[in-house]
Amino acid sequence: MKKMEPFFTPPVPAEIETYIGETLENGLAQGNGSAALFFRADDIGVPSLHFSQMINVFRKYRMPLCLAVVPSWLTSRRLHQLRQITGNSTGFCWHQHGWLHKNHEPSGKKQEFGESRPLEKIEKDLLRGKDRLEQLLGKSSFPLFTPPWNRCGATTLQLLADHGFSGVSRSRGATPSSPDCLPDIQVNVDLHTRKESDAAVSLGSLLKEMQLSIAGGTCGIMLHHQLMDAQALVFLDRLLQTVLQFSNIFPVHFEDLVRR
Repeated sequence: MKKMEPFFTPPVPAEIETYIGETLENGLAQGNGSAALFFRADDIGVPSLHFSQMINVFRKYRMPLCLAVVPSWLTSRRLHQLRQITGNSTGFCWHQHGWLHKNHEPSGKKQEFGESRPLEKIEKDLLRGKDRLEQLLGKSSFPLFTPPWNRCGATTLQLLADHGFSGVSRSRGATPSSPDCLPDIQVNVDLHTRKESDAAVSLGSLLKEMQLSIAGGTCGIMLHHQLMDAQALVFLDRLLQTVLQFSNIFPVHFEDLVRR
């Protein structure tokens, strides 16, 4: 597994539910009055206390969650443990998150599936991961690809289309563009890995991202359970609780979005 970097989580104020509610209301008012909402949890494959804590919040509110699984981390034993935590709920969308979660770029930003690698090696790792998840997860494996670090090259995008993947999920504004037949379901809010050094500024920026995303009609929120502390769990709990109070915000996962 890769080493996780330090993060910053702002203290959760007592009025957080009011703040979240106003954020969602303002976003709906700025948009067309309704929005889809999905959560994507990255770096899945190893059972842990942090994973259990995150999953328990989603099960509490019966909220859909997209689980981006690193194929090489997953074993039959680990999957059995993960299944005990998630239960048999159909609200979890298990899909592929790279192969090794290893950087192959000699310089620049990290990528596992960047353009510096030969097509043959990219294709081999891509299909190796796909086959492993299908073997272990069976029908629970949804053929959508989340590249590590939310980055991949044009070669990978075309291979995804050629091999029948239903879509890709990257960050807002990701380049290069995906082929027309390969939907790019982008996350546009990072819930826990904030870069701001001031708590108030961090919370304000987070809520602003959420409002703009709701206004755009699809809000995709990225999670990293390894980085979640007690404050992050409280915020997540309040967020899910508040979302369910809005009948015109529709919690979905990737299969729902691809069908649309």
